[in-house]
Amino acid sequence: MKIKKFDTKKKILIVGEIGNNHEGCFETAKKLINMAAKAGVDAVKFQTYKTEKFISIDDRKNFKKFKKFELSFSQFRKLKSYANQKKLLFISSALDLESASFLIKNSDAIKVASSDNDFSLLYRKILKSKKPLIISTGFLNSNDINNLIRRLIKIRRSDITVLHCVSCYPTEKKEVNLLSIRNMKNNFGVEYGYSDHTIGVEACLCAASLGARIIEKHITLDKDFSNFRDHKLSSDYNELRELVKQIRKIELILGNKFKKIQKGENRILKAVRRKPFALKKINKNEKFTEKNLNFLRSSISFKKTDINKLINKKSKKIFRINQMIDY
Repeated sequence: MKIKKFDTKKKILIVGEIGNNHEGCFETAKKLINMAAKAGVDAVKFQTYKTEKFISIDDRKNFKKFKKFELSFSQFRKLKSYANQKKLLFISSALDLESASFLIKNSDAIKVASSDNDFSLLYRKILKSKKPLIISTGFLNSNDINNLIRRLIKIRRSDITVLHCVSCYPTEKKEVNLLSIRNMKNNFGVEYGYSDHTIGVEACLCAASLGARIIEKHITLDKDFSNFRDHKLSSDYNELRELVKQIRKIELILGNKFKKIQKGENRILKAVRRKPFALKKINKNEKFTEKNLNFLRSSISFKKTDINKLINKKSKKIFRINQMIDY
């Protein structure tokens, strides 16, 4: 997936998921962007919505909470500008159709949350806009995910990343089931990643090791910021900074899928490869056999000889005992 100049094929995209941890405060949102930039992530993510188009008024408790947390489109424009100034990509979950229209023009990529991965009107709108799409797979089993991916790639194949996700807050370690993310790539060749809801960073590191190209982790200024659920499962600055550091190490260790001889190997290669030596005097035209040859490591340089093809060949000259066979 390419988001502006960022190519997830070349580097894991680490996303600091702010979500609603700003709790409706614009200045807190900016502080979270600052924290994310300082910790070294590549992107920040919010949730963009109009409460009236997202939560039914009948659900009074949630309506009141989300209304309190709601930021305006104008504020999101400013937050995108602020994040971009900090060299961060700006991503947000579109939680209603009007917000999707807004984000198509005012984001670097759009996320579809697990709660909406069955809301085809929403993801179709985003796909048709050609804006990069990230979609989470909470509440779905493997067959559901396969069917979802089929629907997505019928509309568009490029710039789609499917995130493995378990929508439990927090997710217990035994519920994470990271091995299932391989099916997303193996079955359809789509890019895959991981949206985390566990406490700690171990699951994110495992996902990176398994080849996830996007790692999304909730972030907070303080795990005890308030009684809002998401703070406890979020990473504070120190934890986030360590997560970034460890993912970059994992990337370095993983390398790429093509095996090559490393420079350090080349330095010792000649010393460890076996060379043929005369076990006893070998006369001209005498055949080389296991009985008159010895195969030893030696630091002496010699022309490359395929020792596996030497057996039964005739000697072109006389070799004295312990002399290297160098042709």
